[in-house]
Amino acid sequence: MDLERLQLRAKIIQDIRKFFIEKGYLELDTPALSESLIPETCLEVFTTNYVEPWSEKTHPLYLVPSPEVHIKKIIAQHKVSVFQLSKCYRNAESIGRIHNPEFTMLEYYTVGADYKDSAAITEELFNYILPPETTKEEDVYKHLRPPFIRLTMDEAFAQYAGFKLSCCQRAADLVQQARRLGIMEQQDNPFDQWGWDDLYELILVQCVEPKLPKEKPVLLMDYPAQVACLAQDVPSSTKTAMWKQRWELYVQGIELSNCYSEETDSEKIRLYFEQEGEQKNSKARIPHKIDNEYWKIFNNFPKCSGNAMGVDRLIALICGLKTIEPILP
Repeated sequence: MDLERLQLRAKIIQDIRKFFIEKGYLELDTPALSESLIPETCLEVFTTNYVEPWSEKTHPLYLVPSPEVHIKKIIAQHKVSVFQLSKCYRNAESIGRIHNPEFTMLEYYTVGADYKDSAAITEELFNYILPPETTKEEDVYKHLRPPFIRLTMDEAFAQYAGFKLSCCQRAADLVQQARRLGIMEQQDNPFDQWGWDDLYELILVQCVEPKLPKEKPVLLMDYPAQVACLAQDVPSSTKTAMWKQRWELYVQGIELSNCYSEETDSEKIRLYFEQEGEQKNSKARIPHKIDNEYWKIFNNFPKCSGNAMGVDRLIALICGLKTIEPILP
């Protein structure tokens, strides 16, 4: 990286820190290693071992894919809004345009807030760190500036894939839509053998994400409840919730951050750890230890919304780049 970009990277990180400190958030510096992790079947982790001195005993440790596992313990104990800038690690992902196994993450959790509050805070953050606007015609950052476009997942599928997710609640429904859309199907792995969540992800990546607006940042909101995550349900008149209070932020087609109204029901979290953990350690290339008592910290957990943002991607976008490689230190 050249000196000018190194200086810009430093300034953006300093401005992010100043923004949250000025808003009264507590800055954290939690460990990069953990004895256990939150189970997430969508990612793989790095493992290492602690070797006891003068002994042959070893203890497995894991590089955190996110500081969330540590941060939530602090929130449970002290009930304060917090943020952290830290290195995170994800294994078995391609190295390239917007991926690197080691990357810089910003996570911020706002006590007393929900995912819509976090959206407003994120718009404030963008206004804070972007250079002042000159004229709209000459503004090279206009595609980054708030207000963000807001689309529900149901609206996005209707607009860009030609059907509403709310009308396709069976895997067979999505099989039909994937074939209608002309998505390539492998003979040895036909769509009829896929689960609902895999078919949803396929259509999202191939048909919806590429068509999202590029002229402004886009908040894709209210994710399907069939995709397991630690977000609260969107209130529903039916017994079973259809949507989660979750959004992801896209800028120029690049996924930049992931936000929840954090689930605080300890029983739901216990079931999530049990079910997701079973899948994780039966299918993962790198199984890891799961703290089966972690759910207990939510017996007295405050209302809270958390957002995780890829800082390398953010810096690349501010630099006008389509890849993170030139801005990695």
